[in-house]
Amino acid sequence: MRKQQMLAAALVTAFLLTACGARTEETPAPAPAEPEEMPASEESQAPGEAPRDMLPDLDVSALKATMPEADYEAFTDYLPVLRGEQTFRWVAGPYDGYPDYNWEPFDADMTAVRDQLWRGFEKEPPETLALDRLAVQDIDGDGTAELVLLFQDGAYNYLVLHREEDAVYGTRLYVRWFEGLQKNGVYIGAAGAGDSTYLRMAFRNGRFEQEELAHRLEWGTGYNYTLGGEEVTKAAFDAWYAETMVGDVTWYAPGGAVIPENL
Repeated sequence: MRKQQMLAAALVTAFLLTACGARTEETPAPAPAEPEEMPASEESQAPGEAPRDMLPDLDVSALKATMPEADYEAFTDYLPVLRGEQTFRWVAGPYDGYPDYNWEPFDADMTAVRDQLWRGFEKEPPETLALDRLAVQDIDGDGTAELVLLFQDGAYNYLVLHREEDAVYGTRLYVRWFEGLQKNGVYIGAAGAGDSTYLRMAFRNGRFEQEELAHRLEWGTGYNYTLGGEEVTKAAFDAWYAETMVGDVTWYAPGGAVIPENL
């Protein structure tokens, strides 16, 4: 009897093991759940707001009719920045970061230009920029024209835009430190009546640098002239001046008209 019970138990155990093996083959254990996939982005995103027009008086068609073809072509390279479609890198220059170039670069659009020019003023900044004039000129001698803009905002300031491959860089100068811009890139920094510094700008190491070429200081009782930091006679300075001041750049009003006078 005992042998029969043991035999029956063995048969039941064998049956159960066989059944489990068959179930394992027929129904494998479920694999670990895959992490949920991020929803695919829509192919067509809803269009954002149009760039804000900060230069409503800028008449591109009129400028095209007025400018020489080469100047207009160079001007159009900067149009995406002017239209707010592209930012530029605002970097240190002779004014922003003076005297140690301790200016933290940042990406700016034309709204940021407005905000920078009106910083420190008590009055609320205007909605748009007041562009006084512009010029297209290679002022650093690298063969590529810069775009120079004079804004009435913030008591008159210049913005110089420079293209370096696919990037645009910019810096600003107060009106009195960027006067009389010449076709060879020489300009004047005026510290007062009779006190003029003659300068040239270059773009190096990701910033705008300034070189002093000459200095003229004239007052009621005498005068002082330097060339390259060395004191010279008035005759030597006058000869240098005649050779260096080759003629003003051409300035254009935002409406396209040529402005005959320089600042």
